[in-house]
Amino acid sequence: MSYHVARCAACGFVFADQLPSPATYAAYYRSLSKYDIAPGTGDIAPADALRCDTAVALLRAHAEPDARIADLGCGSGMLLGALRAAGWSRLAGIDPAPGAPEQADRQFGLDCVRCGTLEQAPALLDLSAMDVVCLTGVLEHLPRLREDLEALTAAIGHQTHILVEVPALEHFANHPFEPYGELSLEHIQYYSAESLTRLFATLGFTSLSSMIVDLPPGYCDSLFGLFARGPVAAIPSASTDTTDGIEDYLAQSEAMTRANLGRIAACPAKTLVIYGAGSHTARLLPRLLDAGESRLAGLVDSNPNLHGKKLGPLLIEAPEALVRYPDATIVVSSFRTQQAISDALRTSRPNPVLTLY
Repeated sequence: MSYHVARCAACGFVFADQLPSPATYAAYYRSLSKYDIAPGTGDIAPADALRCDTAVALLRAHAEPDARIADLGCGSGMLLGALRAAGWSRLAGIDPAPGAPEQADRQFGLDCVRCGTLEQAPALLDLSAMDVVCLTGVLEHLPRLREDLEALTAAIGHQTHILVEVPALEHFANHPFEPYGELSLEHIQYYSAESLTRLFATLGFTSLSSMIVDLPPGYCDSLFGLFARGPVAAIPSASTDTTDGIEDYLAQSEAMTRANLGRIAACPAKTLVIYGAGSHTARLLPRLLDAGESRLAGLVDSNPNLHGKKLGPLLIEAPEALVRYPDATIVVSSFRTQQAISDALRTSRPNPVLTLY
């Protein structure tokens, strides 16, 4: 699931190029998803609560209390839960993760979530009757962006508004950030406010509202857009302006990655075990192997969907497997959850712990 990051020479849009097949992505979300692995409702992160609050506030001005709202790519139903708490009751959700309906019921008491892909949404829901379709944290994931949006906009009603949330490209480097963190296995389309508005204009939609919401450190700020079907006065002119900051983000990410490789190389341990089998490790592991790192003995992660699978040459095991490596230094391969993981390890394991940030 590797790719190259490219910029369109005609309009400036930044995207992942040379992608694996859409079938590969579909298989990934079916079998390796982390979006149906959810904590209790009391553990919703402040950043996620702020994202939900922003979506609710945007919809209050444009959706009546009896509006029909569908959340496509709803995960465990966090936004749907927020919408219900705000007074909307005619709700529906779809997510490709097989465990999403169960999690939505367990976490938020929702019985309106079904398992399915964006492509399957028109067959699973009457999208033409919806007043709002939410695509929060979705458009950055789509390998067939244009085709999927054209099919979706053909299926929804003329009155249907589309609420979008994506990571804000202009703010990729605004906070302390994970190197290359916004270029994950899953994030393969990158949007500035200008490019998002232009994209929907080419589909015949005009912007009702657009805003960037500052999220806490450790999270990329969110770009929100609310769109309604035309008439579009004029499609914004194509731009090859590079002030969206992607080049600076890439340069800083590479410097941070090299620093991390240096920390690991300088570690005196004879054996290393990596904790974390997500995108951070997917980027770090090939660089370690290319550098000739031969001390890697194991890889653990708390996501049960990953257990028994391999990342490169390493088998992904549950954290309980650490008992087999009593003399290893544990490398915490995570940016956002580094502190929580290292704190838990230091109270439960005698192993030395190496953090990278």
